[in-house]
Amino acid sequence: MIFTPKKNSIKEELIKAGKFLYGKNLLPATSGNLSIKDPLSSLITITVSGKSKGSLNLNDFIEIDHEANIIDPKEKRPSAETLLHTQIYKFYKNATVVFHTHSINGVIISRLVGAGQVLELKNYELLKAFRGVQTHAYTEQVPVFANNQNIKQLASEVEQFMNIYPDIHGYLIEGHGLYTWGSSVAEAMRNIEAFEALFQMEITLRQLNS
Repeated sequence: MIFTPKKNSIKEELIKAGKFLYGKNLLPATSGNLSIKDPLSSLITITVSGKSKGSLNLNDFIEIDHEANIIDPKEKRPSAETLLHTQIYKFYKNATVVFHTHSINGVIISRLVGAGQVLELKNYELLKAFRGVQTHAYTEQVPVFANNQNIKQLASEVEQFMNIYPDIHGYLIEGHGLYTWGSSVAEAMRNIEAFEALFQMEITLRQLNS
């Protein structure tokens, strides 16, 4: 495979993000996956399966198209959840980054809420961290999906929810983790930081109220 400057810069952004998120214990062991869509070619660069995101290098990525077909290098295997990335890119035309984390807070709140339910985050000042939110008097709907190993079916369930609530900024898979996206790495990272703090607040409130 020939590394072009453009490909390298995308991969270097993902390497930097992976190292940061791993250091914050948001991607423990080899969990999670990260991707960026090239706005010019529309090809997606995504992390390969089974690699620690804290020690990624330029060889730990694969290029796919919007149908999750492998472009290069074909001998490598992308994450089993690649279809969840492509579904987001298809649905949100402005999305150029998709990050999936496995944080402790995300997993715990997903179990507390339960699959098939929706976590409502409302009246938090921090909600204004999300694109398009101008006031704390807002409710962020965070759906929780069952941890289905049939990724095609799971992607379909996610899309059905998005068709009803297109303004969401992320979703949870029960016992698994968070998916969020943005028009840049900075926006996706901001979303993760905001969700993490909001999840911690909700967990603490539930503990105090029990």
